[in-house]
Amino acid sequence: MKNKIKAITHLLVLFCIFGTTVAQQNNRPLKYKTRKSDGSEPQPPVLFLMHGYGGNKKQFDEAMKIIDDRFLIVSLNAPSGKFLRLTNWWYEFSISNGDTSSNQEQIDHSVDRILFTMNDIKEKYNYDLGRVYIGGYSQGAIMAYKLALLYPETFSGVVIHSARLPVKYSPKSPSTLYENMDILIIHGKNDGVLTTKWANQGVNLFSRLGSDVDYFEGDFGHERTEESILHMSRWLKERIDEK
Repeated sequence: MKNKIKAITHLLVLFCIFGTTVAQQNNRPLKYKTRKSDGSEPQPPVLFLMHGYGGNKKQFDEAMKIIDDRFLIVSLNAPSGKFLRLTNWWYEFSISNGDTSSNQEQIDHSVDRILFTMNDIKEKYNYDLGRVYIGGYSQGAIMAYKLALLYPETFSGVVIHSARLPVKYSPKSPSTLYENMDILIIHGKNDGVLTTKWANQGVNLFSRLGSDVDYFEGDFGHERTEESILHMSRWLKERIDEK
């Protein structure tokens, strides 16, 4: 009997610890990898990048070597994962009869963790709040869409690579909030996962909202290529050269 009581007590303690840990997870930064700016500016522009489903913070290592050195670059690791966190995701989803459903609770959790991490990076690196860029690939780019739609006043520019709009989203009012945001949408004409119709939906939405939208369609599939990374790099350089 005593052993049973001890076992039950132990389980209750674990439950309390687990519940507290889950509740506090929104209040701690994600794992990330940084490439510091060249130091030419006391407050550098910053680019936050988010990997695709099953990826990790190393997914943008090649991009970090190419993108303008004036940028502070932060590659974020999604909060959920397995296999020693080599594969990670921002949220789980399922496709049935052509319809996609996404775990909205996990999306909200990821949004909170991203925002908390951005504030943590601000305290450490003192980046320019007037030049904050966010982007991603595939599911990471869907998260970039989500954040841009929720917080248009926060971001100067958004890079969307091989993605679709979120399953659920609501642009803020008034639409003039989006007029100072630049959007680059990159998509492969041979993408067998998400056809170009999904890219066009993003172009049409942000054009209606008044954002400055650039669309690049390349001869590739659902992948990042040297061509797409170079195009992203040139676009980002043009943005900070204009400021």
